[in-house]
Amino acid sequence: MAHDPLVSSFTIGGVPVSAIDMDGLIASVGRRLAAGPGQPGTFVVFRDAHGVVRAQTDEALRAAHHEALLVCADGRPVSWIGRWRGLAATQQVPGIESVEALCRAGADTGWRHYFLGGGEGVADLLATTMRARIPGLQVAGVETPPFRPLSEAETEAMRERIRASGAQIVWVGLGTPKQELFMAAHAPYLPGTIAMGVGAAFDVATGRIPRAPKMLQVAGLEWAYRLAREPRRLWRRYLDTIPRFLLIAARDAVSARKAPRPSRSGASDRTGSSAV
Repeated sequence: MAHDPLVSSFTIGGVPVSAIDMDGLIASVGRRLAAGPGQPGTFVVFRDAHGVVRAQTDEALRAAHHEALLVCADGRPVSWIGRWRGLAATQQVPGIESVEALCRAGADTGWRHYFLGGGEGVADLLATTMRARIPGLQVAGVETPPFRPLSEAETEAMRERIRASGAQIVWVGLGTPKQELFMAAHAPYLPGTIAMGVGAAFDVATGRIPRAPKMLQVAGLEWAYRLAREPRRLWRRYLDTIPRFLLIAARDAVSARKAPRPSRSGASDRTGSSAV
């Protein structure tokens, strides 16, 4: 598994981020699926500031980013950094929006989707919701894994269900870092598939949890909306994440001044000095 060679990238605190927008995500997925079911399984990470900070001390999580086909800027501050680095193609690509965008993009060609994750019944509800919005959507299967480690037999049974379903895109809603580690562990056993780690998208897309107003999304303040809704659960996370992310960004900015600015031309950034 490796990053799409046609997509430029940069790094934040050693975490690679793809310089891509939603159309670029759709194009990359389309290229991979067009190569046929014999391609090795792979996955896409949607990365926000919290995930970047978490990866600084979690070696397995950091490694998963480097194994992914793409690492999209799920959070707007992450996309801002890419553009500040000179990669204008870097746009916010929220996992929440990617579900419907990719389901619509592949409806005519019959991309087959498998929804895995969420609470009891949520994956089935998400599949039903997407079918209602997108006539002709091909749903290969739905599954809610238990909230505990799977046994070896359960793991193989799950992989066999996904393989037998003919799924091409596997939507994984387990939260960070569980979903990234899950995708990295299972992708090698699921040829022809692309897993998408979209976390809370399962709940947001089905209307179980509201998304921040557009004004806050544009301002990069979705985290503040989530904090206001769940202060007791999230205040410690953001108290830790925000200053650490700013420190990582500042440190990288100092390093970037000492390195050549990456070119804006697609593939050359993948093989040159785009990681700054």
